[in-house]
Amino acid sequence: MSTSRPSPQHRGIDFNLPTCGDTQCHSRGTCMVPMGGGADLVCDCALGYRGEFCEDTVNEAVSLPLTLGVLTVIIGVVILAFIFAKIRQKQKRKRREMAAAGQGYNLAV
Repeated sequence: MSTSRPSPQHRGIDFNLPTCGDTQCHSRGTCMVPMGGGADLVCDCALGYRGEFCEDTVNEAVSLPLTLGVLTVIIGVVILAFIFAKIRQKQKRKRREMAAAGQGYNLAV
């Protein structure tokens, strides 16, 4: 009769577990020991985030007006490009008509 031994388990850090920054700081910061010590960890938020657990964005109130402003500029540029293309098309047509009239061709349809 043979007895099986349990396989030895790896001791130490399990890198598959979520880190404090992933869980407590919502993956938007790193956990740090507070200044002056203490048992609880505090979040050191990444650029653009704030709050006790990095849950708020710094520019939260600006995001919608900024998005609308950028969208307005893009639409304006597209409209101006369309108008510019139409003007160029008319100018080319006039030049062709003038060149044809100068050589005696009648392009009027």
